[in-house]
Amino acid sequence: MTTMIEGIGTPSGDPFADYAADGPRFDEMLDPQGKVRAHWKPFTERFAEFNPAEQTARYDKLRRLVRENGIAQELFAEVHTADEPWKIDLIPLILSPAEWRHLEKAVIQRARLYSHILNDTYGDQTLLRTGQIPPQLTLGDPAFLRPMSGAPQGRGRLNFFAADFTRDAAGNWRILDNHAETVAGAGFALANRIVHSHVSSDLFRDSRALRLAPYFNAMHGELLTRAGRDDATIALLTPGAHHEDYFGHAYLARYFSFLLVEGGDLRVVSNRIYMKTLEGLRPIDLIMRCVAGAQSDPLQLDPGGYLGPAGFVQALRVNPDLAVNAIGTAVIENRGLGPLLPALCRDVLGEELEIPDHTRWWLGDPGSRQHVLAGLENFAIRRVQEGTGRPGRPQTVLMPSQMSAAELDRLRQEIEIHGYCYVAEEKSEFATLPSWTPEGLRPQGYIMRLYATEVDGEYRVMPGGIALDLDTRQGYALYEPEGRSRDVWVASDADVTQQVSRLRLSLDSPKISRGGTGLRSRIADNLFWLGRYAERADWIMRLLRGALSRLDPDLAVYQHRDVVIRALDVPLAKDEGVLALQPQNAAIERRARSLLSGRGRYGLVRTLDNVHNVASLIRDRLSVELWRTLQTFQTSPVWSGEAEPESLSEALEGLDQGIATLAAFNGMAAENMTRNYGWTFMEIGRRLERAINLSELLEALFSNAEGEAAEAAGLTFALEVADSILTYRSRYLFAPVLPLVLDLLLVDETNPRSVAFQLHAISQHFDGLPLSPQPAPQSEERKMILDLLTRVRLADVHELSKAGPDKSRDKFKALFTHIVSDLPQLSEAITRRYFNLTEDEMKRIYPRVGPRP
Repeated sequence: MTTMIEGIGTPSGDPFADYAADGPRFDEMLDPQGKVRAHWKPFTERFAEFNPAEQTARYDKLRRLVRENGIAQELFAEVHTADEPWKIDLIPLILSPAEWRHLEKAVIQRARLYSHILNDTYGDQTLLRTGQIPPQLTLGDPAFLRPMSGAPQGRGRLNFFAADFTRDAAGNWRILDNHAETVAGAGFALANRIVHSHVSSDLFRDSRALRLAPYFNAMHGELLTRAGRDDATIALLTPGAHHEDYFGHAYLARYFSFLLVEGGDLRVVSNRIYMKTLEGLRPIDLIMRCVAGAQSDPLQLDPGGYLGPAGFVQALRVNPDLAVNAIGTAVIENRGLGPLLPALCRDVLGEELEIPDHTRWWLGDPGSRQHVLAGLENFAIRRVQEGTGRPGRPQTVLMPSQMSAAELDRLRQEIEIHGYCYVAEEKSEFATLPSWTPEGLRPQGYIMRLYATEVDGEYRVMPGGIALDLDTRQGYALYEPEGRSRDVWVASDADVTQQVSRLRLSLDSPKISRGGTGLRSRIADNLFWLGRYAERADWIMRLLRGALSRLDPDLAVYQHRDVVIRALDVPLAKDEGVLALQPQNAAIERRARSLLSGRGRYGLVRTLDNVHNVASLIRDRLSVELWRTLQTFQTSPVWSGEAEPESLSEALEGLDQGIATLAAFNGMAAENMTRNYGWTFMEIGRRLERAINLSELLEALFSNAEGEAAEAAGLTFALEVADSILTYRSRYLFAPVLPLVLDLLLVDETNPRSVAFQLHAISQHFDGLPLSPQPAPQSEERKMILDLLTRVRLADVHELSKAGPDKSRDKFKALFTHIVSDLPQLSEAITRRYFNLTEDEMKRIYPRVGPRP
């Protein structure tokens, strides 16, 4: 049975004209008579005015904004696919005022009830002792963290709460899952709303939908109150850039102007938490926890979990308001609690449960277990804990109806032994709403997530949320792995007053901020190595291009073979076993292949992987152009290691393009990045890597006098790889000679490719870094760079070029041995000084005023 839409005009191209509800199921937009529900009419009437081309243009703009705003940020881990990991539907889910009041009341009641259960579970445990909650259900749950038992609750353990709602075929609401571990995707919901508002602000306004700004302003005020300071330092603790929820965490941190930190950024000292920065340890007043509680403290919880700092639990015992949510809140996400909630609500709150959970049986209960095992093929089996708060991630579910007899036997045994770890649910029908496609609207099942936060001791619900496609083909509540999200609009009875978003700068008292101070050591470390890896990739490409270009295609013989081999052996020697090759012409090809496609430490593919991996860790600090430039390598079969060049010309062409791409990256970084500490460390990394590579090449080629022809070939090769051949030719009218090449590549501080230029640039960058005040005793790294720079400046290129009777250049060797050994030590000194912060100096960092003392 289908019900055709009635009650609205149908101009040409009206997308609602052919929309039909899916059989007898409840449809959000259509009533049982096929008429548009009253709270949907402002939207449908306005949307129907858009012709198909306008609708498609809006959808394309939505997709573009998704990528530009980074909602699909996990795309950086999937660069070889054109799939869209995050999609937003043009059609929102619209709730009527009466419906919203009912849902809001239910969410608040749930949060109050779960807050009581949490306090009891980690406190007196009255509900467990009386059997109102089976002890096995809670104490057997890995989400129950025993070290938190007896810990003071402060202003409350449950500050953030979210619930996933479904509606059955008859239109009755049910709660599918509860989320209390973290903010559970609130950043995605906020991003969805902001992106959607750029595309459908007119539709949103006509629908008189409530805005989200008051909710997030209240949340921000509550967090400041908990921190106890108006100028509090609040940090959002994230698992890191490779976590699937990272975008939501980064978006919330940016929206609230909070610090985004990882466990390695923090340190506990005297039961206080500090952030490691370049300037010292900076105290943190409040942590917004977005990591799994069990992995928050390797000292007292999971010893393999380093998502939080060691000593976090003890710090919370001293100051229970240090983190929201408190560690251990995931225990109330246990699906086995669902059947118990109606009775618990009456006993604990003295109220009837507003909206029950989706019908399930907890298999730790003997009666429920027997009922399910009697007809196992009719159920879906889930674990009691989902393990993620990210909206849209497919849930793990066991389908007995699709199992073999042997698999069913194993499942029965598992349920008999570990039934407390599982719940079962029967098939059911779910409500639908319209989903936009280029071919027209279609009915789509959905799940809606609503959010609540505690403000002044009471829970406040976000007037909206996020809805996700539901795969209803199997009759179970399964997220569509490739489905869309959609915004949730709450229609108002009255006109909605304009609210100022936190994204808008207040014009009354704008605060000027110039970033640079308070840079986290981890970020500086990643930028330092991004500079090193990018420069290393550029050097290897230039080395390979210089080597391969010396192959005579007619004779298939390398010109000056020994020079090429010695040059290629410099990076290859750093990887054990790579140099077990015969010194023949073919050995050059094998060496080139090892550098081009090998996975050794200095292989080009691995180096580019390192560039990509380090850049992904600081993705939110790179512009779109910088990121897309680096992505060029990941989308190339050759640079990703999926294929090798088919010919010499193809290899040389690829190397030319790769060098140009890295030049574009360095150019955009130089032109577009602000000159803060982050840029400084990336520059230091580049200069240090360039100095190391060039010094090693010069040492390998010229430590011994190899004869006039061989030396001339080596000098030309070095000038080409160092991109200084044109400079040399513009200065001198004769062939390269060693003293003049050393002057250009070693001591000339005007040549941006020389060793002296790199050392001088590093020295200047040190002057602007923290922890290096002047005049003060020279730090380790400053002593090293001063020693190296002085040795290079005092070098006599003519003396360095002289060879003894044994053809050995002893002074040359002495200088370059010192340079080549000290430059890596300089890198280690920088790491010790700035990245592996261990000093115990406690100081609150304030904006610097006036010149550096």
